[in-house]
Amino acid sequence: MVGISFEQKPFRKMMMAVWGVNCLPSPSEETECGKRILAEISDTPGRLGIAISEAVEDAVSREDTRYSLGSVLNHVLMHQTIRGLEAQKQMAKIDSKPDVVIGCVGGGSNFAGLAFLYLKDKIHGEDVTVVPTEPKACPALTRADFAYDFGDTAGHP
Repeated sequence: MVGISFEQKPFRKMMMAVWGVNCLPSPSEETECGKRILAEISDTPGRLGIAISEAVEDAVSREDTRYSLGSVLNHVLMHQTIRGLEAQKQMAKIDSKPDVVIGCVGGGSNFAGLAFLYLKDKIHGEDVTVVPTEPKACPALTRADFAYDFGDTAGHP
């Protein structure tokens, strides 16, 4: 689990423990990737890309384990639409529709899960504005290089 989430969201690791999962903060001393990052930045709060790198490294080192990326990649967008379906159901319960849908874009899957269904509505004539936002610290939409990137920090193929 991303280190800062491990610290700030203790109930997530507690729920995982209920199902027998030993959850560690990332970066960790358990992987080469984690060790390398901790050697460079010992007080890093971690990032999703680092946690993914550690999970992939751990999975490929075991014969009995496989890893399926759950964020950042295109196929995940379809699975994330459950968020949009839920939002639409909640809005229907109050007989309303949003004028504007706003969401933060990191890897893109959380935003797309909400926005795609409303974009479909927009294509079919609904008057809705969809606004992606980004953090000023790492503006991937407006100031990043337009280039292929990896789903993890270590750059696993």
